[in-house]
Amino acid sequence: MDISILSKNKPDIVLFVGDISEGNIKILKKINSLEIPSFVILGNHDRGHDKTGDILLKQIRILQERFCGWKLKIFNNQLNIIGARPCSSGGGFFLSKEMKGVYGPLTEEDSVKKIISCYRNSREDLPLLIIAHSGPSGLGSEPDSICGKDWKLPSMDWGDRDLSLAISKIQKERQLDLVVFGHTHNELKRNQGGRNMLVVDKRGTVYLNCAVVPRYKKNENDEIIINFSWIEFEDNKLKYISQRWYSEFGEIFSEDILFQIN
Repeated sequence: MDISILSKNKPDIVLFVGDISEGNIKILKKINSLEIPSFVILGNHDRGHDKTGDILLKQIRILQERFCGWKLKIFNNQLNIIGARPCSSGGGFFLSKEMKGVYGPLTEEDSVKKIISCYRNSREDLPLLIIAHSGPSGLGSEPDSICGKDWKLPSMDWGDRDLSLAISKIQKERQLDLVVFGHTHNELKRNQGGRNMLVVDKRGTVYLNCAVVPRYKKNENDEIIINFSWIEFEDNKLKYISQRWYSEFGEIFSEDILFQIN
Protein backbone atom coordinates (compact mmCIF):
# COMPACT_ATOMS: atom_id res chain seq x y z
CA MET A 1 0.00 0.00 0.00
CA ASP A 2 1.51 3.31 -1.13
CA ILE A 3 0.71 6.01 1.44
CA SER A 4 3.08 8.56 -0.11
CA ILE A 5 0.32 9.69 -2.50
CA LEU A 6 -1.84 10.58 0.49
CA SER A 7 0.98 12.57 2.06
CA LYS A 8 1.53 14.50 -1.18
CA ASN A 9 -2.16 15.34 -1.74
CA LYS A 10 -2.86 16.14 1.94
CA PRO A 11 -6.53 15.23 2.38
CA ASP A 12 -8.01 16.30 5.70
CA ILE A 13 -8.92 12.71 6.52
CA VAL A 14 -8.50 9.21 5.07
CA LEU A 15 -11.13 6.45 5.35
CA PHE A 16 -10.25 2.79 4.79
CA VAL A 17 -13.30 0.66 3.95
CA GLY A 18 -11.83 -2.78 4.58
CA ASP A 19 -10.19 -5.77 2.87
CA ILE A 20 -6.87 -4.19 3.67
CA SER A 21 -4.50 -6.75 5.04
CA GLU A 22 -5.71 -10.39 5.23
CA GLY A 23 -4.59 -10.08 8.86
CA ASN A 24 -1.15 -8.70 7.94
CA ILE A 25 -0.14 -6.58 10.92
CA LYS A 26 2.61 -4.79 8.97
CA ILE A 27 0.03 -3.12 6.72
CA LEU A 28 -1.95 -1.86 9.70
CA LYS A 29 1.21 -0.46 11.23
CA LYS A 30 1.80 1.36 7.96
CA ILE A 31 -1.66 2.93 8.29
CA ASN A 32 -0.78 3.92 11.84
CA SER A 33 2.29 5.71 10.51
CA LEU A 34 0.12 8.10 8.50
CA GLU A 35 0.31 11.63 9.85
CA ILE A 36 -3.07 12.36 8.25
CA PRO A 37 -6.05 11.53 10.51
CA SER A 38 -7.48 8.20 9.37
CA PHE A 39 -10.24 5.76 10.33
CA VAL A 40 -10.58 2.10 9.45
CA ILE A 41 -13.44 -0.37 9.11
CA LEU A 42 -12.15 -3.92 8.69
CA GLY A 43 -13.54 -6.19 5.97
CA ASN A 44 -14.27 -9.91 5.68
CA HIS A 45 -10.74 -10.43 4.31
CA ASP A 46 -9.27 -8.86 7.44
CA ARG A 47 -10.81 -11.10 10.09
CA GLY A 48 -7.85 -13.51 10.28
CA HIS A 49 -9.49 -16.88 9.47
CA ASP A 50 -8.31 -18.38 12.76
CA LYS A 51 -11.86 -18.99 14.12
CA THR A 52 -10.84 -17.78 17.58
CA GLY A 53 -10.87 -14.04 16.83
CA ASP A 54 -7.34 -13.61 18.22
CA ILE A 55 -5.93 -12.15 15.00
CA LEU A 56 -8.93 -9.87 14.58
CA LEU A 57 -8.63 -8.62 18.15
CA LYS A 58 -4.92 -7.98 17.66
CA GLN A 59 -5.68 -5.83 14.61
CA ILE A 60 -8.30 -3.85 16.52
CA ARG A 61 -5.82 -3.22 19.33
CA ILE A 62 -3.09 -2.13 16.91
CA LEU A 63 -5.39 0.34 15.17
CA GLN A 64 -6.59 1.74 18.52
CA GLU A 65 -8.54 4.97 17.95
CA ARG A 66 -8.36 4.57 14.17
CA PHE A 67 -10.64 1.54 14.32
CA CYS A 68 -14.29 2.61 13.97
CA GLY A 69 -16.34 -0.61 13.85
CA TRP A 70 -19.55 0.06 15.81
CA LYS A 71 -18.02 3.33 17.03
CA LEU A 72 -18.64 7.06 16.67
CA LYS A 73 -15.79 9.37 15.69
CA ILE A 74 -16.24 13.13 15.64
CA PHE A 75 -13.51 14.45 13.39
CA ASN A 76 -12.09 17.87 14.21
CA ASN A 77 -15.52 19.29 15.15
CA GLN A 78 -16.40 18.99 11.45
CA LEU A 79 -17.86 15.56 10.76
CA ASN A 80 -19.71 12.72 12.50
CA ILE A 81 -18.34 9.33 11.40
CA ILE A 82 -20.28 6.22 12.46
CA GLY A 83 -18.76 2.81 11.90
CA ALA A 84 -21.09 -0.04 10.90
CA ARG A 85 -20.55 -3.76 11.59
CA PRO A 86 -16.92 -4.70 10.92
CA CYS A 87 -15.81 -7.70 8.84
CA SER A 88 -19.11 -7.96 6.97
CA SER A 89 -19.28 -10.33 4.01
CA GLY A 90 -22.64 -8.97 2.85
CA GLY A 91 -25.73 -11.00 2.08
CA GLY A 92 -28.04 -9.82 4.85
CA PHE A 93 -26.55 -10.65 8.25
CA PHE A 94 -23.80 -13.10 9.10
CA LEU A 95 -21.37 -13.18 12.00
CA SER A 96 -18.21 -15.20 11.42
CA LYS A 97 -16.56 -17.33 14.11
CA GLU A 98 -13.82 -14.71 14.35
CA MET A 99 -16.38 -11.97 15.01
CA LYS A 100 -18.15 -14.13 17.60
CA GLY A 101 -14.78 -14.73 19.25
CA VAL A 102 -14.31 -10.99 19.72
CA TYR A 103 -17.89 -9.73 20.22
CA GLY A 104 -19.90 -12.80 21.22
CA PRO A 105 -23.00 -14.23 19.47
CA LEU A 106 -24.60 -10.91 18.53
CA THR A 107 -27.86 -10.80 16.58
CA GLU A 108 -28.91 -8.57 13.72
CA GLU A 109 -30.96 -6.53 16.20
CA ASP A 110 -27.89 -6.16 18.45
CA SER A 111 -25.93 -4.73 15.53
CA VAL A 112 -28.71 -2.26 14.70
CA LYS A 113 -28.74 -1.13 18.33
CA LYS A 114 -24.97 -0.61 18.30
CA ILE A 115 -25.15 1.61 15.20
CA ILE A 116 -28.09 3.60 16.60
CA SER A 117 -26.26 4.01 19.93
CA CYS A 118 -23.42 5.67 18.02
CA TYR A 119 -25.90 7.91 16.24
CA ARG A 120 -27.50 9.01 19.52
CA ASN A 121 -24.15 10.46 20.62
CA SER A 122 -23.46 12.28 17.34
CA ARG A 123 -23.63 16.04 16.94
CA GLU A 124 -26.72 17.43 15.22
CA ASP A 125 -24.84 20.48 13.91
CA LEU A 126 -22.33 18.42 11.89
CA PRO A 127 -22.73 16.32 8.72
CA LEU A 128 -23.28 12.59 9.28
CA LEU A 129 -21.31 9.90 7.46
CA ILE A 130 -21.45 6.13 7.91
CA ILE A 131 -18.45 4.01 6.99
CA ALA A 132 -19.03 0.29 6.34
CA HIS A 133 -17.37 -2.59 4.56
CA SER A 134 -20.52 -3.83 2.82
CA GLY A 135 -23.24 -1.36 1.88
CA PRO A 136 -26.86 -1.65 3.04
CA SER A 137 -29.57 -3.81 1.54
CA GLY A 138 -32.41 -2.12 -0.31
CA LEU A 139 -30.39 -0.51 -3.10
CA GLY A 140 -31.11 -3.00 -5.88
CA SER A 141 -30.88 -6.70 -6.69
CA GLU A 142 -29.43 -6.62 -10.21
CA PRO A 143 -25.81 -7.70 -10.87
CA ASP A 144 -24.80 -4.07 -11.50
CA SER A 145 -26.65 -2.69 -8.45
CA ILE A 146 -24.37 -0.88 -6.03
CA CYS A 147 -24.53 -3.87 -3.63
CA GLY A 148 -25.72 -6.49 -6.12
CA LYS A 149 -24.50 -10.10 -6.25
CA ASP A 150 -22.81 -10.64 -9.62
CA TRP A 151 -20.45 -13.58 -9.03
CA LYS A 152 -23.05 -16.35 -9.01
CA LEU A 153 -26.62 -16.80 -10.23
CA PRO A 154 -29.20 -15.80 -9.28
CA SER A 155 -28.29 -12.16 -8.87
CA MET A 156 -29.68 -10.59 -5.70
CA ASP A 157 -29.36 -7.76 -3.21
CA TRP A 158 -26.15 -8.51 -1.28
CA GLY A 159 -26.28 -5.56 1.14
CA ASP A 160 -26.37 -5.69 4.95
CA ARG A 161 -29.84 -5.74 6.53
CA ASP A 162 -28.65 -4.43 9.90
CA LEU A 163 -27.12 -1.39 8.24
CA SER A 164 -30.28 -0.80 6.19
CA LEU A 165 -32.49 -0.96 9.29
CA ALA A 166 -30.22 1.45 11.16
CA ILE A 167 -30.18 3.89 8.25
CA SER A 168 -33.99 3.87 8.08
CA LYS A 169 -34.19 4.74 11.79
CA ILE A 170 -31.65 7.54 11.45
CA GLN A 171 -33.31 9.03 8.38
CA LYS A 172 -36.57 9.43 10.30
CA GLU A 173 -34.81 11.89 12.60
CA ARG A 174 -32.19 13.74 10.56
CA GLN A 175 -30.32 14.02 7.28
CA LEU A 176 -27.80 11.24 6.67
CA ASP A 177 -25.36 12.76 4.21
CA LEU A 178 -23.20 9.89 3.03
CA VAL A 179 -22.65 6.13 3.37
CA VAL A 180 -19.22 4.94 2.21
CA PHE A 181 -18.32 1.26 1.70
CA GLY A 182 -16.60 -1.27 -0.55
CA HIS A 183 -16.81 -5.10 -0.81
CA THR A 184 -18.69 -5.50 -4.13
CA HIS A 185 -16.17 -4.79 -6.91
CA ASN A 186 -16.73 -2.33 -9.73
CA GLU A 187 -15.95 -4.82 -12.51
CA LEU A 188 -18.64 -7.50 -12.67
CA LYS A 189 -17.99 -11.20 -13.12
CA ARG A 190 -18.81 -13.13 -16.32
CA ASN A 191 -18.18 -10.07 -18.55
CA GLN A 192 -21.32 -8.31 -17.32
CA GLY A 193 -19.76 -4.85 -17.46
CA GLY A 194 -19.42 -2.32 -14.68
CA ARG A 195 -21.24 -1.69 -11.42
CA ASN A 196 -23.23 1.42 -10.52
CA MET A 197 -20.92 2.88 -7.88
CA LEU A 198 -23.01 5.81 -6.62
CA VAL A 199 -26.69 6.05 -5.69
CA VAL A 200 -28.79 8.84 -4.14
CA ASP A 201 -31.95 7.68 -2.37
CA LYS A 202 -35.26 9.53 -2.10
CA ARG A 203 -34.22 11.09 1.21
CA GLY A 204 -31.09 12.57 -0.32
CA THR A 205 -28.57 10.20 1.24
CA VAL A 206 -25.62 9.47 -1.05
CA TYR A 207 -24.19 5.93 -1.18
CA LEU A 208 -20.63 5.53 -2.49
CA ASN A 209 -19.03 2.19 -3.31
CA CYS A 210 -15.23 2.61 -3.27
CA ALA A 211 -14.32 -0.95 -4.33
CA VAL A 212 -12.46 -0.16 -7.55
CA VAL A 213 -10.52 -3.38 -8.13
CA PRO A 214 -7.72 -3.69 -9.03
CA ARG A 215 -6.71 -0.41 -7.38
CA TYR A 216 -3.34 -0.49 -9.14
CA LYS A 217 -3.09 -0.76 -12.92
CA LYS A 218 -0.97 0.42 -15.84
CA ASN A 219 -1.98 3.21 -18.22
CA GLU A 220 -1.33 3.30 -21.96
CA ASN A 221 2.23 4.48 -21.27
CA ASP A 222 2.89 1.41 -19.12
CA GLU A 223 3.00 3.60 -16.00
CA ILE A 224 1.45 2.44 -12.73
CA ILE A 225 -1.59 4.44 -11.63
CA ILE A 226 -3.46 4.10 -8.34
CA ASN A 227 -7.13 4.67 -7.50
CA PHE A 228 -8.60 6.66 -4.62
CA SER A 229 -12.11 7.98 -4.01
CA TRP A 230 -12.17 11.73 -3.31
CA ILE A 231 -14.93 13.37 -1.23
CA GLU A 232 -15.43 17.04 -0.39
CA PHE A 233 -17.68 18.71 2.19
CA GLU A 234 -18.15 22.48 2.21
CA ASP A 235 -20.20 24.55 4.68
CA ASN A 236 -21.42 21.33 6.35
CA LYS A 237 -22.75 20.01 3.02
CA LEU A 238 -21.59 17.19 0.79
CA LYS A 239 -20.40 18.90 -2.40
CA TYR A 240 -18.24 16.63 -4.51
CA ILE A 241 -17.30 12.97 -5.08
CA SER A 242 -14.99 11.54 -7.71
CA GLN A 243 -12.89 8.50 -8.53
CA ARG A 244 -9.31 9.59 -9.14
CA TRP A 245 -6.37 7.77 -10.68
CA TYR A 246 -3.01 9.07 -9.48
CA SER A 247 0.49 8.58 -10.83
CA GLU A 248 3.11 7.15 -8.50
CA PHE A 249 4.27 10.74 -8.01
CA GLY A 250 0.92 11.84 -6.63
CA GLU A 251 -0.34 13.69 -9.73
CA ILE A 252 -3.93 13.18 -10.94
CA PHE A 253 -3.84 11.09 -14.12
CA SER A 254 -7.62 10.97 -14.64
CA GLU A 255 -10.81 11.72 -12.73
CA ASP A 256 -14.40 10.51 -13.01
CA ILE A 257 -16.82 12.91 -11.26
CA LEU A 258 -19.67 10.95 -9.65
CA PHE A 259 -21.46 13.66 -7.65
CA GLN A 260 -21.30 17.45 -7.70
CA ILE A 261 -23.39 20.30 -6.32
CA ASN A 262 -22.54 23.76 -7.59
